[in-house]
Amino acid sequence: MRGRFWLLLGVAIGLAVSLGRLPFLAGAGRALADTSLHMVAGAARRLLAGAASSGAPRRAVLGVAGLLAVVLPGLTALLLVIAARATIRVRGLLAAVLAVLGVCSFFYEPGIRAWGALVLGLTLATLAVAVSGPVLVAPFVAAATLIGAQFLPTLFRSGRVAQEALSAVHVALFGAPATPAWLQVLMFGLAVLPFLLAARLALRA
Repeated sequence: MRGRFWLLLGVAIGLAVSLGRLPFLAGAGRALADTSLHMVAGAARRLLAGAASSGAPRRAVLGVAGLLAVVLPGLTALLLVIAARATIRVRGLLAAVLAVLGVCSFFYEPGIRAWGALVLGLTLATLAVAVSGPVLVAPFVAAATLIGAQFLPTLFRSGRVAQEALSAVHVALFGAPATPAWLQVLMFGLAVLPFLLAARLALRA
């Protein structure tokens, strides 16, 4: 099936799980989304700890930490969708290479072995295209959709970004903790932007 089908199927699965339409997948789906967030957050914490231990300015580390706390869910979702689209491109290239190798075997192998190589190459090429959709593309996009479905409603209901993250960014910029309205709007936009980009990539033909 075409890659677009699996992208849209992933969005549909993610929305269905988040809305409780597939209760038997709800726990596993949310666990997958949370695991993705924890992995990226853990990597970010290690980078920040390394920067702090190497003597980076405290205000700079605080600012980066506050910014990551706001944009990390969206960036995780965006990276998952990018990975899904990359899988679609790579599977096509891999399938073409396998098919060409099978055809080229006629120049180097005797008849029976060449036919066997061709059949194997075409079989592997077909599997590369058929299996990558349900195993990689759709799950990646479903996880990205789940992250957005868990994070964005809280963000919209509260109408403001996490106070600690806002305060940390304000300290980095101005040296004192505060949460002015303009910074809330700015950080709110930064939190939503990666999700909008992820949605555009997932739904684009």
